[in-house]
Amino acid sequence: MNQYIRSWIFWLMFITVSITFTRCANIVPPSGGPRDSLPPVLLQVTPRDSSLHFKSKKVSFIFDEYVELDNVNDKLIVSPTLKATPIVIAKLHTVTLEIKDTLQPNTTYTFNFADAIRDINERNVAQDFQYVVSTGDYLDSLQVSGHLIDAENGKVDSNIAVMLYRDLSDSVVSKEKPVYYAKTKGDGSFRFKNIAPGAYKIFALKEEDRDLQYNQPSELIAFVEAPVVLKENNVSDVNMLLFMETDSTIKPPPEPIDSTDLQQEEDKDKKKKKLPKLTATPVLDGGMQELPAPLKITFSLPLRNLDSNRTILGEDSAYNSVPFTSNMDSTRTQLTITHTWKEGTPYRFIIPKDAPTDTAGQQLARADTISFRTKKVADYAIFTVTELTISDSTREAINNSSMHYVVQLVQDKTIKYSGTIVNGKWSQRFITPGEYQIRLLLDTNGNGKWDRGNYYTHPKKQPERVIVIDKVNLKAYWTVPKKISI
Repeated sequence: MNQYIRSWIFWLMFITVSITFTRCANIVPPSGGPRDSLPPVLLQVTPRDSSLHFKSKKVSFIFDEYVELDNVNDKLIVSPTLKATPIVIAKLHTVTLEIKDTLQPNTTYTFNFADAIRDINERNVAQDFQYVVSTGDYLDSLQVSGHLIDAENGKVDSNIAVMLYRDLSDSVVSKEKPVYYAKTKGDGSFRFKNIAPGAYKIFALKEEDRDLQYNQPSELIAFVEAPVVLKENNVSDVNMLLFMETDSTIKPPPEPIDSTDLQQEEDKDKKKKKLPKLTATPVLDGGMQELPAPLKITFSLPLRNLDSNRTILGEDSAYNSVPFTSNMDSTRTQLTITHTWKEGTPYRFIIPKDAPTDTAGQQLARADTISFRTKKVADYAIFTVTELTISDSTREAINNSSMHYVVQLVQDKTIKYSGTIVNGKWSQRFITPGEYQIRLLLDTNGNGKWDRGNYYTHPKKQPERVIVIDKVNLKAYWTVPKKISI
C-alpha cells in the first residue's frame, strides 16, 4: 500500500512539473516562413487625424504591431514650429505624443514624423508618417514644394533644413526661428503641406549646430530673392541653389616675423630639443614627372632663404644644363620648378648642400641630387567635347545670352581639368588615366571658375550653378569624344 502511494505521488509530481515547464517555455514561431516586409499600420489615433478645434495635450497612435522610435527628437518636424519640443514615447503597439507648448488659435499644425516610427521585428519604417489638426474651423491646404541643389558641385543633398518666414526682412534668418520647417529628401526635394495663405520668405540651411539660424561662416545657405506668395488653390514650386558665402577653409598667410626675434626663439628651441634634419623630397608619380606640370620639391622644414641660382637642372642622358624658373610657396616649404619637359626623358635636379637654409639656420647634410624621368604622351588620355546642345527651355531659364560654359573633369572631389567651351567644342590633352565626373559650370562672368553667391551684400547675388553631366573612364592613349546636352 505504501509502495502504491509512493508511486502515485511520484506520477502526480511528474505531471505537475511537466505542466509548469510547458507554461513557462518560450513559444518559438516556425522558421522558414516569409519575412515581414510590411510597415506598421495605424489602426487608431486619438484625437482623430484632421480634427478641428483641437485642444488636446496628448495624442495616442495605435499600430497593428509592436513599434519603436528611431531618433525621433531629430526627425519630428512640427509646422508651425513650437518653442517646446513635444515628448514622444513608444510602448508596445502605441506611440504617445505629448504637446508641451500652447498652440496658437485658428492654426493648422502638422506633426511630421518622417521615418522615425518602425516595427520592432524587422525595422520596417512607416514612411512620411504625418498627423494634421487645426485649432480653428478649417484645415489650411496650400503647399510649397521644390528642389535644392549644391551650386558648386551640382549634387543633391538630404536632411537640409528648408524654412518659411512670415517676417520678410533680410535679417530674419539670423534672428528668428521659422514659422514652417521641412527637410530635403535623398533626391533634394522638399514639400510643405497645410500652409496658410500669405507671403513668405524662404531659405535653406545646411548647418552643424541645428539652431535653424544663419550665424556661422561654415553654414551653407540658399534663398529666393522675392517672397513666395501663397493664395487659395495654388501650389508653389521653388528651386534653390545652396552655397557658402565665404570659404572658411582658406587660412591667411602667416604674419612676418622679425628676424632678430626669430633667431632668439630658435636659440631657445635648440637648447630645449634637437631639431629634425633639413631634407628635400620630390613630388613624383612612381618616380615619374608629369609632362604638363611643374616639378615640386618639398622641404621638411620652412626655409629662411634659398640660393636658386646655384641649383642645376640637367636634361637627357648627358644631363646638359637647361634653363628653368622657380618659386617658393607662402609656407616656404615647397619649391616649384617650371620647365618645358621632353617626353620620356631623364632629368636630374641638383641642390648644393648650402643653397637652402631653414629658419633654424640648418642646411642640407650633403648635396641632394633628385633624379627622375618624364612620362610619355602615350601615358595620357585625351578628352574632347565635340558638341554642346542647349534646349530652348533651358536657354530661356538661364536668361543670359552671354553665358560661358566651362567643362570640369572632377576626381576625388577635386577639379583636375577645366576649360571654356568655344563654338561648342573643347579639348584637353595630358589627362592622367582614371574615372572622372563631367560637370558643366554656367559661368556668368566668364572668369572660368565657380563664383559663390552673396546674401548680406547689396545687391544680393545667387551663386553660379554647376550641372552634373556624366561619368567617363579615360584610359592611356585613348581619345574620348563627348556630346553634351543640357
